[in-house]
Amino acid sequence: MPTSDDDDDRDDGDSATGAAASDTAGSTGSGTTTALDDTGDSGSSGDTSTTSAPTGDDTGEPIGCACALDWIWIANAEQSTLSKIDTATLTEAGRYLTRADGQGDPSRTSVNLAGDVAVANRAGGLTKFYADPVDCADTNGQPGIQTSSGADDVLDWDTEECRAWHTEFPTTNQRPVAWTPGTPNEQGCGAVDQQLWTVASAVEGIAPGVGGIGGVNVYLVDGETGAVAESLLVETFSGAQLGAYGGAVDVAGNLWFSPIGALDQTNPLTRVELDTLEVTHFDFPSDVAAYGITVDRNDRVWVSSTVGSSAARFDPSTEVWDVLPGQVALGGLAQDAANHMWVATEAGAISYDIDTLMEGNGFVAPNGGGVKGIAVDAEGFVWAVNEAAWKIDPDSGMEVGSYDGLTGPYTYSDMTGWGLANNICPER
Repeated sequence: MPTSDDDDDRDDGDSATGAAASDTAGSTGSGTTTALDDTGDSGSSGDTSTTSAPTGDDTGEPIGCACALDWIWIANAEQSTLSKIDTATLTEAGRYLTRADGQGDPSRTSVNLAGDVAVANRAGGLTKFYADPVDCADTNGQPGIQTSSGADDVLDWDTEECRAWHTEFPTTNQRPVAWTPGTPNEQGCGAVDQQLWTVASAVEGIAPGVGGIGGVNVYLVDGETGAVAESLLVETFSGAQLGAYGGAVDVAGNLWFSPIGALDQTNPLTRVELDTLEVTHFDFPSDVAAYGITVDRNDRVWVSSTVGSSAARFDPSTEVWDVLPGQVALGGLAQDAANHMWVATEAGAISYDIDTLMEGNGFVAPNGGGVKGIAVDAEGFVWAVNEAAWKIDPDSGMEVGSYDGLTGPYTYSDMTGWGLANNICPER
């Protein structure tokens, strides 16, 4: 297992270990947007009118039972903030503190079927924000709703009113976060009774973001209130090093989580069932070292791999692994509208047909530094995140726009809600 100062945990922004976000939270550099036409030339800032929706997308309208999936939510680990970026205009509509002390070191984000986001702080704590200001409550005593309007407008913790709730946890190591589907509304979009999974080391570590021996605690949180509904100690998954590294849900709302590992890893792929909290472990193949994790729309679990392969697919119904050769991956994965799994790599991203496993289009990161996070937006475009957020046409693998106003970004989970909606909504 890598140590806390391994290169990955640059991953973990563990370079952040609580970088002094409070010093910068009230004043941040404004972001710039660049849109490219199909020749690769720059268009007017934020203009994506030259780019049509990728094939494989239906209409660009809300996805089935989901709504308000117009945003990509990216954690600024070094600043302890969360950015809300409009995926169509490539502009930042809000930036929010993720913990009162500005020392949260946030990373993984998860978006529910209503478009709301939850972000896990690696130094501990889970925070939910509303996507639609209509849902925000007037709580600070000032008339109207006070909420951030962009990158340069990070409000004080007690002033920001689009924060739905913040829940503290007894840990210094908290990464996985994943919404359950809940019950889709019979009319309109969104869902009711959505809950939230998160996992944290049961024993605090020697530094924020680093766990200790003693297993991990799995929590099921009420999505409306932030109250812990269920908790479970899993002693058979070590909380040492970085503990549980990523999490995703299947169509039944069961949680799957994985470690960050080397080929000699001892922590298994783990499932916790939503209805019973039953825990089941599955061993990794000898040539897979897990990193990112997601579930495809056929309920198969995918992990990216840091050694020997780019990714691996696990079918729970047969307990069979399929390992894909290719560039090693130090980031996330996401399935697009045309049933291709995009995998972040050290050079950019590559895609695979989720059924045949044939390699498809790829993306080469313009900075040469690779990609950390992968997501898909409501129109079917793929997003690649490292120090910038690049918008990619999956039909060609070419960049069609970007946003570079982030501050130490670090996210590689379902940061748009597409992953949940694509698997859950019956219209898809």
